[in-house]
Amino acid sequence: MNVTRKSLIAGVTAAGLLVGGAGVAAAATGSASPSTSSPSTSSASTLLASVSSGSGATGGVSVASGAALSAIQARVDARVAKVTGKLTTAQTKVDASTKLTAAQKTTIDGDITTMVTDLGAIKSDVDGATTKADLKSVRPAVKALRADVKQLRGDVKTIRQSVKGASSTNT
Repeated sequence: MNVTRKSLIAGVTAAGLLVGGAGVAAAATGSASPSTSSPSTSSASTLLASVSSGSGATGGVSVASGAALSAIQARVDARVAKVTGKLTTAQTKVDASTKLTAAQKTTIDGDITTMVTDLGAIKSDVDGATTKADLKSVRPAVKALRADVKQLRGDVKTIRQSVKGASSTNT
């Protein structure tokens, strides 16, 4: 179970970083390094507010030239692809696990599939953005992804507790 546990932790962490700030915050601020704040202290509104920070009516996003907007879109696309790849790898390892029951696999697979779907929605919304208002409209999708990450963490915690409970009664 250690391999599966590690892969789940990596997938949840990667998704948490995307939701919590590493992907969007780096894209929004133009920073090459990920955000140093924890996923629980960052909020989607803070991240998207950083997109709109700056001077002038365009709020730091160069709508006329599209250079800053296209850079944000490219960074978000790269981050979504990376996280989706990690989630797919985690899902493959969960499916191959012999230590998880079919119900546990189904629960985790459903959570991961929902997260991948939401990531795709975020990617398409950001790719279709032409203004800062369009970027701000991604907030509900980011909030949905945050809820999905919370759900996956809760499900993994429940599964771990059930495994610990079962192993303590067997010894």
